[in-house]
Amino acid sequence: MTARFLTFSLGDEPGYTARAHFAMLAMMAQAPAGSEFLLITDRPQHFRWFGDRVRVSGIDAATLRSWRGPQDFFWRIEIEVLRHAASFGPADLVYFDSDVLARRPVDELVQALGAGDVFMHLHEHDLASSPRRGQRELWHLVQSRIIAGSPVIPPAPMWNAGVMAVGQQNLALIDRVLAACDELTAAGITHFLTEQFAYSHVFAATGRLRAASPWMDHFWGNKPGYDQDIYQQLALIHCRGLSVSEAVAFVRDHPIVRPLMVRRRWWNRYFTNLAGVDRRN
Repeated sequence: MTARFLTFSLGDEPGYTARAHFAMLAMMAQAPAGSEFLLITDRPQHFRWFGDRVRVSGIDAATLRSWRGPQDFFWRIEIEVLRHAASFGPADLVYFDSDVLARRPVDELVQALGAGDVFMHLHEHDLASSPRRGQRELWHLVQSRIIAGSPVIPPAPMWNAGVMAVGQQNLALIDRVLAACDELTAAGITHFLTEQFAYSHVFAATGRLRAASPWMDHFWGNKPGYDQDIYQQLALIHCRGLSVSEAVAFVRDHPIVRPLMVRRRWWNRYFTNLAGVDRRN
């Protein structure tokens, strides 16, 4: 079965566009031969450089509005992105956020999809015992409910949604995630983690959920640091006039090595702003 690797980019913010380019190059560097690459965006003109190496699927404002669903929930869009990706023909699907970088060949992950495993990035915490206020609030809203046919019971594991991967035989799970998300939002549960909980709940119920973190890094906790290196590498790729194939090889040979998480205190932001320092450094 063909593996289809996909990411999503929305809007004109330069950092989003740069990350999506680089994340796709990093995944192309580690994907098995014969894989497909799909980039879903409302700004297809920003990704012409990929040519025919990446299928760029443009979506309009009306489609984005419909993807937000009856409760106008923004994060529902990411579920629809996977359903849209499935419409391009039979394939195993591997979705990755634009702040996710493949680190080593993902052949083993793709083989596991064919065997029936499903993936999210990693198990972050258990909702039922989380000490964080926002997560406790969500637990109080969802505990003892039956969502998508499965009861919500402790420990209610929450997984990071930077990566979601399902084999062709398990694509119905995406529809179950959408149904779970709609059930929750219809009940007034529009917490920013609702979509992530829907994925975690449905995928964990299979008993086959595994972590993609051995193959991929999710740098959401250090975007300023990674952005600095991403901009530098993309500038070199552009200045040297590299082809897509040459850029893939360049990215493979020059991995970005930084901490994935950097805790920035309020005073750090205050003083760097006061000094006029670029916080990406």
